[in-house]
Formats: sequence, C-alpha cells, structure tokens
Amino acid sequence: MLTERLRRSINVRKDSGLYRDPVTVEKQVGSRALVEGKELINFASNDYLGLSQNSEWQQTLRECFTTHAPSGTSSRLVTGHSKFTEDVERQFAEYFGYEDAMFLPSGYQANLSIIWGLCSPAETLFYDKRIHASMAQALPQTGSTLRGFAHSDLKQLDRKLAATDSDSPVVLTESLFSMDGDMLDTHAFEILRRKYNFFGIIDEAHSFGALGANGTGIAHGCTDIAVGTFGKALGMFGAFILMPKGFKEFFHNFSSPVIYSTAMPEAHAAAAAALLRKLPDMEPEREHLAHVSTLLRTELQSAGFTIQGDAHIVSIEISDEMKAATIAEKMREDGVLAFASRYPTVPMNKAVIRVSMTALHSTEDVHTFVNSIRGWYDRT
Repeated sequence: MLTERLRRSINVRKDSGLYRDPVTVEKQVGSRALVEGKELINFASNDYLGLSQNSEWQQTLRECFTTHAPSGTSSRLVTGHSKFTEDVERQFAEYFGYEDAMFLPSGYQANLSIIWGLCSPAETLFYDKRIHASMAQALPQTGSTLRGFAHSDLKQLDRKLAATDSDSPVVLTESLFSMDGDMLDTHAFEILRRKYNFFGIIDEAHSFGALGANGTGIAHGCTDIAVGTFGKALGMFGAFILMPKGFKEFFHNFSSPVIYSTAMPEAHAAAAAALLRKLPDMEPEREHLAHVSTLLRTELQSAGFTIQGDAHIVSIEISDEMKAATIAEKMREDGVLAFASRYPTVPMNKAVIRVSMTALHSTEDVHTFVNSIRGWYDRT
C-alpha cells in the first residue's frame, strides 16, 4: 500500500537523521522569529535587506494590491498578458542591464521555464554539479547531452568545453550558490564564454538586491539569461527572468510552465515598479549586510570552524547528519534559529549549518550565534 510504504520511508529518514519537520513561525519582527512562544534570532531567513519587515514597504505593497488587479485571471497566452505588466517588465530589464524580462510565480518555475523551454536534444548542457534542485531536476527531460563539472571548477569546465563537438553549448551555474555561499568567478566565466561562444544561464536569486551596483547582482555582462527572485532580498514574492530581446516569443511557444500557468497580476507588477524606485536607496543596508557577514565569517574561523561563503550565505561544515540536526535544535535553547542542511540538499555525510545573514542583524547577534554553535558543537 502507498501509505504504508511512505510511513516506512519516513521511519528510515528519522533513523538516519534526514527527517524534515517544518518549524512553525508564529510571528516575525525584525531579525527575530517567535517559535513555540520563544523569541529566536533568525539566521535562516533570506530576507537579506530586511525589506519584508520594513513598515513603509509593507504599506506600499498594500497600496499596490488595493489599486491594481490582484489576479492575472488566466495564462499569458489567453488574457493574462497585461500591457501594464509588460511595461514594468521592460523597466525591470533595463534596471538590471538586460533587454527584456518576464515575471513568474516562483524561482523554481522560472528555472523550469528556461530549461524546458529553451533546451532540446540539439544542445549540450554543461552545469555546475551544485546548481539548485530546480535546475538539476529539469535537465533530464530536455533530452540534451549532459556534462556536469565539479563545483566552481571553471578549469574543468574549460577542458570539457574544449573536448565537445557541440555547436550549441549551454552553461548553467549560479552567481552566489545557495548552499555553499561561494561566488562565481564572473571574470573567468566571461573569458570562457568569449572563448567558446556558449549560451550562459546564471541563477542570481541570492545576489539580486544584495550584491552589485544598486543591487543589480554580479553576473551582468557575462551571461545571456539571469534568474532572480522577489522572495529573498527584494521583499515580496515571485520571480523574474532577464533575457535578450525576442526571447519572450520562445517562452510563449515552447515553455510549458509559462504556457499553462496563470500570469502574475498587475498588483505584483505595480509592486515591482515601486521596488525599482526603492532599491537604489538601500546602499546602507547592503553595506551593513556586508559588514555583519564578514564579521560572522571571521569569528567562525577564529573559533576553529571550517566554513564556506564569500558573502551573506555562510556554510559551516559539520559532516554528520545527526550531529548537524542536533546542534541546530540545541541552539534554540540559546535563542538562535538556524537549520541543518542535509542530504539530499547537500551530498551524504556533508551536512552543514547554513546561515543567512540580513541587514537586520547586529554585531551582538553575531557574537550570540558563534558562542552558541561553538558550545553545542563541543557538547554534541
């Protein structure tokens, strides 16, 4: 029976330290989250600029959804293709340095839309082996020849590109990796792109808003397509694809996640337009985010931890799945909310505590986190 099999599988997950049980957050205020009646410093939020907690921004969103239609009502190919939304998409593309853009409900759907809509058996896809699950799980259905390369190893990518006879190579990677927190060497990537003339697709979900001039990310100029999400540093919901001119035609005709999904509403586009007016003024938040992130990395290394991360995502190596889960749970006793990333999110026996820093964190929050994880690591 289906139910019995699933229950057995759950028991296996529990025994191996891989069981997942979502925490119920009762309330969020600033950098704090209320869980089971206890206030915890939240080191698990991707609200990098603290924008979702900004009362002025919340009021702006209320006004957008009061004055504009809250539903797209149908797919883009029926009556959901709004001129108002299309105009804002063009503004978005211009702000981030691309020729066109498309809004979608989620980053997961955006990556599926790109890979399923643009790639076919005619392409050879080269991909970093640590790309997001939304990319990785989309690859087999394309029928493309698949060539993975070791994480962030652009020299290996160079060798694989040199060895291919494909006349349609495509390279997929991220600018700031969601689990490891390391940044793409965009200069080296652009050199390879010029050398081999491949089509570049880069997921900038964790960069947009937080990194680059006015929050425009780090991959502009070295990729053809970039993916962003509104639900992280940009303080709302949904996602967007930045693309060359004329590519919307391809999505409208070949991408099933676009063709068969309800379009985003005009209220969302109005909020996106307001966001473009706000992002340039958030340099103080970006500077503070960089400061507390650097402080965290420095203090963790001084405490003897092996870490990865070049910016506001910091990955702390624990290795053992059960130990990582136990440490994360025990840290709540110290008022700290952090999560263990375990298989299949990361390779087996490579469990980490993944930390997301935000502009809402203080230096004292950093000290509290480091003292907590150091204490529980030694006792677990």
